[in-house]
Amino acid sequence: MPKEEQVKLRRSLTALDYFMLSLTGMVGSGWLFAALGAAGYMGPAATLSWVVAGAMFIFMVFSFAELGGIFPFSGALARYNHYTHGILSNYLLAWAYTLGAITTLSTEAIAIVEYASYYAPSLWNSDLGILTPLGVAAAVGLLLLFFLIQVVGVHIYGWFNRFITAWKLIVPLSTVALLIALYFHPDYVVGNLPGGFAPYGYEALFSGMILSGIVWAYQGFRQGLEYAGEGRNPQRDVPLGVIAAILVTMALYVLLQIAFIGAVNWEAAGVNPGDWQSLAKSSWSAHPFVSEAMATGIPILVGLGLVLLSDAVISPAGTLAVYVGTAGRNLYGMARMGYIPKAFASVHREFRTPWVALLAASVIAMVFLVPHPEWYAVMSYSVTVTLYGYLMGGVTNHALRRLAPELKRPFNPPAWQVFYPLSFVVSSLLIYWSSWPYVDAAIVSMLIGLPLLLLGPYKGSMGMSRAEAAAFSAVYWALLAVAVAAWHLGWLSGLGDVLSFLAYWLALAAIQIFAFAYLWAKSRHPDVKAAVWIPIYNIALAAISYFGSLGNLSTPAIPYPLDYLVWAAAALAIYYLAVNLAYETPDLREVRTGGLPVE
Repeated sequence: MPKEEQVKLRRSLTALDYFMLSLTGMVGSGWLFAALGAAGYMGPAATLSWVVAGAMFIFMVFSFAELGGIFPFSGALARYNHYTHGILSNYLLAWAYTLGAITTLSTEAIAIVEYASYYAPSLWNSDLGILTPLGVAAAVGLLLLFFLIQVVGVHIYGWFNRFITAWKLIVPLSTVALLIALYFHPDYVVGNLPGGFAPYGYEALFSGMILSGIVWAYQGFRQGLEYAGEGRNPQRDVPLGVIAAILVTMALYVLLQIAFIGAVNWEAAGVNPGDWQSLAKSSWSAHPFVSEAMATGIPILVGLGLVLLSDAVISPAGTLAVYVGTAGRNLYGMARMGYIPKAFASVHREFRTPWVALLAASVIAMVFLVPHPEWYAVMSYSVTVTLYGYLMGGVTNHALRRLAPELKRPFNPPAWQVFYPLSFVVSSLLIYWSSWPYVDAAIVSMLIGLPLLLLGPYKGSMGMSRAEAAAFSAVYWALLAVAVAAWHLGWLSGLGDVLSFLAYWLALAAIQIFAFAYLWAKSRHPDVKAAVWIPIYNIALAAISYFGSLGNLSTPAIPYPLDYLVWAAAALAIYYLAVNLAYETPDLREVRTGGLPVE
């Protein structure tokens, strides 16, 4: 199709929109659940965990803000690594990242329906702790609604999002102000309770980040990047909006945590003072801030509790609306790069939005509602696979400095030699802190996606016919299924904790090595060599995760904090390997000589 006939994405978003997109992504169901979850893992020390996690995300923000300026595309996070490491590496990262974005839709829909069960108990099965079939149907309806909103277009969605963002700032800030002003115990915040400030040890500040929801709350910073191709001046506005959003969000969450800890009515909760773990498992867990406000008995705070019940729908709904666009634009970006059928890159002629990709993402999110529709389970998986996608930030930037130093960089971070590797190490540590079960799930999820690439147009680049690609995929998936079933169904349990894991680990390692060796033998394509760092990363991560302090062994072979240091050092070594494996891909060469492609 000639350039003049192409249907282009509408360019109407400003720096304020990018700020609001990122802020809305970070202030969703996380603020409603994470304060109690974090207190349950860390006690009053949870306030420090928010600061530590926020600082870690700032490292990642600098990398991605720079990439957002260089490549102002929609669906950008599914595309960056393509320019330095080729299709194979970028696809595997984009596949994991896309799974994270899609399961975010499921998580936010579950959160809305779960809170709605306060009014409609038929939506929630309290015995099993999951949505009822009626609740699942309600969540499906929400996904369809926000799919339609996104299809109408970002020019309308931008105004909708401004209203949502204003609400999401006013309600949490009002909650902080009213709790601190009317029912606040400073002694609780500084740890003057049984157990003290850090009743479960300072290591919980790290190990509890994922499962409590802290990382879940922060990871929405990327939303502004996903709409980079639809802005008026994205090379200036994207970095400005995203960095401002994460700083504001960090301050907001710290204040919310302080307010929550200081306003607990222990007697009303039926829990001994200082027993934060029991508080997190009490009846407050379904609606923490509502329960806390109601427990005070103060009329104004009781009224606040009623407002929070409304916010329990509005805040997750705002994030759900953003992520419908994010997940769709990831698929759109993958189609634009030729990874999946071109139909996913179709843009609606009237609304100028990627409607096919938006629909596909919404349907897949509905599928994820079926196995275990419960907030914490889906949230933890979603965070871990999303973090895999963040690995590309520092690696891609560092490689671009080596391969294309002349590229225009509207945002040029200071001390990039420090920020880039730290971005990779931070992402790796966050993945590690999700604990072995979620590390295992993330690795397997990434491996499952590999044949999908080879069943598409890319098989030609690998020198494979359609029949050969189909045969390879069938054998690969069969071997992977046997290995995963042997581990998760307990077929190897008779070998003991160590030998059973070694058998499983060696099987996963062999599958990855076999796949890459076969592709290299067939094609000698530079993409295969450039992606070798990913199976190395998976193999090292699995071993250290299982034998470390967050693994399955009752007595870790690599105790805390040595396991953190070992994994950080391994990740840093893999980072520099990945940087050195980068090469000038054909698309990077085209950008250097002819400029950015039409969006």
